[in-house]
Amino acid sequence: MSRFYGRTFQIAYVVPDVHAAIDYWTQQMGVGPFYEFPLPLAFDWLKVDCQTVPSDHPIFNGVAVSYSGDMMIELIEPGSAPSTYNDFLTGGRSGVHHLGTFVDDYDAAMAHARSANVPVVLEGSLPLSRFAYLDTSQNGAGPLVELISPLPPMLEMFDMIRTTAAQWDGTVPRRSL
Repeated sequence: MSRFYGRTFQIAYVVPDVHAAIDYWTQQMGVGPFYEFPLPLAFDWLKVDCQTVPSDHPIFNGVAVSYSGDMMIELIEPGSAPSTYNDFLTGGRSGVHHLGTFVDDYDAAMAHARSANVPVVLEGSLPLSRFAYLDTSQNGAGPLVELISPLPPMLEMFDMIRTTAAQWDGTVPRRSL
């Protein structure tokens, strides 16, 4: 647990093909099932590098999550909108992009990041949470950090996915939320 940014519960991967990544995780790693989010996500608002993203540019081509024990595995295939995900792939990288954390006090965590001059590369609000991506990477020394202030429906959904993953028998590796 970070004293600044909360409890890490998620490792997020940016990949060129979310379905190929699901196949890898379910067949080679035995992790699943993966729940795919309906797209486009229903953002209340979204800013990339402090600029509002037009709703007609998809930020995601695919997003899927599962659990390995208590650690969520998130797979993200970027869409065409400018984003930290797109920059990651077009920069020749794929793999671990960020660590997701739950924060008890979102405003305090953001105030700490801003006072430390940590760049906020993506920030927004969904019906299930507030979130921000912080570029804590120090020139590649680590992944980004996603601060998440979850609402009860998000926690309930994640608990259902974690419970299902713990009991998964290998059938139906892809599921929809």
